[in-house]
Amino acid sequence: MGTSTPAVMQYLCLKIGEGELRRSDIAFSLPHSTRAAIEQSLENGGSLTPSWILRELRSRGIEANRHDVSIYIQYRRARVVLGDMYELLRNVEVRLHTFVKQAFVLEYGEENWWRSGVPDNIRAECAALLEKDPEPAEEPYCYTHVISLREILDKRWSVLSKYMPDHLLNKKKELLERILRLNRIRNGVMHPVRKSVLTEDDFEFVRDLDADLADLQAHIREEAQLPETDSPSLAAETQLPELVAKLAPVAQQLAAPEEASTPEQAHDRADFIPSTKPA
Repeated sequence: MGTSTPAVMQYLCLKIGEGELRRSDIAFSLPHSTRAAIEQSLENGGSLTPSWILRELRSRGIEANRHDVSIYIQYRRARVVLGDMYELLRNVEVRLHTFVKQAFVLEYGEENWWRSGVPDNIRAECAALLEKDPEPAEEPYCYTHVISLREILDKRWSVLSKYMPDHLLNKKKELLERILRLNRIRNGVMHPVRKSVLTEDDFEFVRDLDADLADLQAHIREEAQLPETDSPSLAAETQLPELVAKLAPVAQQLAAPEEASTPEQAHDRADFIPSTKPA
C-alpha cells in the first residue's frame, strides 16, 4: 500500500486508544509459527533486542521481518498480555451471566426465574455470600462464579438451549469443557501469587471462546413456547455499560508508538512471560 511501518503503527495505536483494538491483538496477528520461533529464541537465552533475535532465527534457518519481531517483542510483555487477558475473561463471564438470567426470565417470568431456573444449591451459596458481604450487591445472582454458571448450564441445558444461537445447540459437552478450562485460566490470572504460567495456547483459547460467544444473547427460538405470564423479551436488552469510554482524538498529530525494545526491557526478563512453555 506504500505506507510506512511507523505510520501503520500510529493508526493502530490510535485504535488502541479508542478502545477498538487490544495491544495483544497486534502481537497475535503474527502467524503462530513466527511467534513460536521467536519464543524459542527467547528460551535459548541472550538479548531481547530484535537484531539479536533475527540473527538467532537465521542461525536456525528461519527468516522473519524485523518489524514483526520488534512489534511482537513490544506487545508480548506480561503487563500487556495479562491486562488484555483480564478483559477477555470479564467479557466471557459477564456474557454467560447475563445470558442465563435473560433465558430464565423469558422461560419463567420476572417473578419466578430465580427459584424456577437456578438450582437449589447454587441459590443457597449465593444467598450465603450475599449475607456475608458488608456491601451486598443488588441480588443473590450477582454472587455466581464461572463454575456455578457451568453447573447451571449443565443442569438446565434443556431450557437454556432454547434461547441459544444455532451454532451452540449441539455443543453442550464441548462448551462445558471449555468453561471448565476457562475457570482454571481465570484462577491463574486472578491469583497471581500462585505464579501460574499462562501459555500462548491459553491466551488463544480465551480469545477464541470470547469470539465464539460474541452473539450469546437470549432470543426466542421457534420451538420455545413461553407462558402467557412471561415478561417481554430481553433479547433487545442493552449491554452493560463499559467501564471506560472511548477516547476521541484531539489532534491530527499522533503520538509515536512505544519503542519496540529498550535496554531496560532487555534486562528485565521478569516482565516477560514465556508464551509457549507448557504450564
